[in-house]
Amino acid sequence: MMAATPQPEPKHHHYVQRAYLEGFGDPDYERQRESYLWAYMPGKTPFRQKPERIAKRNYYYCFERDNKRRFDVEHALQQFEDVSLPVLKKLRSSQFDIDPEERLTFAGYMALSYTRVPTFERTINRATAIHQAMEVERFAANVENLNLMAKEESGLTGQEVTADEIRSRFTGGNAVVTQTSREWSLSQMIQVTIMIQQIVFNMRWIFLVAPDGDPGFLTSDNPVSLFDAPHVDVPGTGFLSSPDTYLTFPVSRDICLLLKHRTGVPQTVARVASAKVREVNKGTILRADTQLYAPFQSQKIQQLLDSAVNARPATKRVLIKKGRVVEE
Repeated sequence: MMAATPQPEPKHHHYVQRAYLEGFGDPDYERQRESYLWAYMPGKTPFRQKPERIAKRNYYYCFERDNKRRFDVEHALQQFEDVSLPVLKKLRSSQFDIDPEERLTFAGYMALSYTRVPTFERTINRATAIHQAMEVERFAANVENLNLMAKEESGLTGQEVTADEIRSRFTGGNAVVTQTSREWSLSQMIQVTIMIQQIVFNMRWIFLVAPDGDPGFLTSDNPVSLFDAPHVDVPGTGFLSSPDTYLTFPVSRDICLLLKHRTGVPQTVARVASAKVREVNKGTILRADTQLYAPFQSQKIQQLLDSAVNARPATKRVLIKKGRVVEE
């Protein structure tokens, strides 16, 4: 009996889950039994697109080890998505009475939605680069380290090397510090997800329901929007850094989760006016990376995205500049 041919590993990896995006489809197309939403990118005109064709990158959740692509993380994500999908569907159908196990599952789904996107990858890589640069800075300031390094190099080369010569290598020029290991970034994604899951589980959940006839909520390539969190360098700690911190997570075009630390019933439902939907959408736009996904086409939304992206400062590099850590 011939062995079954192994299925090829997936090439296209969604950093925003396809099943999640399907909740933001244009209702006019849904009535025609078609699935389209509107995609927004900086400097472009909104265009309709199928959920499976956006928010993806080739081999995004892969890393190489021993010159071979590893798909462990992609497989784990798929398994977790399968477990979370029934809860997502339940909430989208306005069945808000979920049990603790379902709540924990969806808390993990929100946490992962925060960590699996390019925004988080850049944040964790920057934080790691700063940490590495500070380690070098501390090493160069420690005389015992310099003396030991000079002694070791002198023994290896047979020529005398002084601590001052070693120090000058650290302080005599500029060096860009970057974190490039995708395996490391993915491991941090998993660790921070686990940490945030419990925090999100313990927060107060408020399901905001859009009024009938409203165009609805939109989402983005950074769907968990965190607000009133003081600036911190350690990814994930912002969720606990202030009692005023809150977040929004659109569940569908009709429903958005608002989570707070403030005391109150653990879970409630609030039917909101269109003005509140617009307010939440504006926050989503401000926290988006570069893309929005909406059930409607709007030139004003495009203008807001363009303004938000253009107002952001340029990305800085982490450097060791003459022995000191700087960003420029």
